[in-house]
Amino acid sequence: MANQDHPQVLTLDPPKHRHVLLTTADGSMLGVNDYGDLALFDDASDQVIWDRTADGIKQTLTGKHIKSEGDIYTLSIGSDEVTLEILNGPEKLPSEYLEHLHREGWVCLNSILSRDIVDGLEKVACTGPYEQLEQSMESPKICQGAAVGKAIAEPISLCVLREYLQTRDIHLGHPPGFNVLPPKTIANAGRGWHSDIPYTKSRSPQPVFPRKGPPKACNRNTFVSNFSYRNGATMLKAGSHLLDSAPPEEWNAPLTNDELPYSGPEATVVEAPAGSMFLYDARTWHRAGYNLTDHKRGMMATNYETQDVVPKRDTRPVCDKLHASPVYQELNTREQREVTDLLMKVPDYIP
Repeated sequence: MANQDHPQVLTLDPPKHRHVLLTTADGSMLGVNDYGDLALFDDASDQVIWDRTADGIKQTLTGKHIKSEGDIYTLSIGSDEVTLEILNGPEKLPSEYLEHLHREGWVCLNSILSRDIVDGLEKVACTGPYEQLEQSMESPKICQGAAVGKAIAEPISLCVLREYLQTRDIHLGHPPGFNVLPPKTIANAGRGWHSDIPYTKSRSPQPVFPRKGPPKACNRNTFVSNFSYRNGATMLKAGSHLLDSAPPEEWNAPLTNDELPYSGPEATVVEAPAGSMFLYDARTWHRAGYNLTDHKRGMMATNYETQDVVPKRDTRPVCDKLHASPVYQELNTREQREVTDLLMKVPDYIP
């Protein structure tokens, strides 16, 4: 590789403080409505974010306090008695993540997934403690473990994506897949700076959208492994989602002798623990990196699009297979509904 100036490397350590969520068995979340009353929500806005106190919990924005001991709460909500469990929530408020995504074109939800879900993703990706195994190609990834669907339906990131794309009716651009980068390897996508569909040509009949105007698609990389500069973390140009141009030609100059594309100080690499979710506007210039380590690096790639964008691949047959799989029953009601909508609510015209 040719010697070049290094990119900016931003390293996110595991959060020292996390908010909490209170969830029912079906996946609904406790929050405070606009009237100041307790209510159940399916969407994870700031209204459902809580903090622990010495004798209970308080809603982060309003300060509404509930006294209790332990992690199980039984509360009266309307005319119903509801049992809720405290789960680890996000490091920041959804509105804070959204503001960063608007400004920079990317945001990282640091360590948002539980260790159990990360372990399930590692099993499907065959990374981490399972890296001596080979991935199964006999069924769609979403049918191989409940962790895949649970990650897709992670509520904080979905709320941020919907707010950013200015619609609740978003869909997946392709079935969820795993990008596993072997040791001493550069990813295929890493050989050139680019934006993603629908701002570049694809196998779908979707015309290329102009870069100006409201966003039409956003990517979400779920880190199955710890992501670092050394193992090929995504490299991007912060703020490029606001530019009305593709990457400059010199960033994609012809390569010889295993040289890498541009990797200088205008580029940014975000290092974050496994279980983090990296969201970025599909217009953002980016490329993958080179895995210089001795271990596989795993990531689950998903792409979220507005109603007027035709997916790269039809996701509906995968959803039918999921519904017929025992894995579907391992998802709670909210997760089942979210995954089904994301896979099935696609434009009518699919090639």
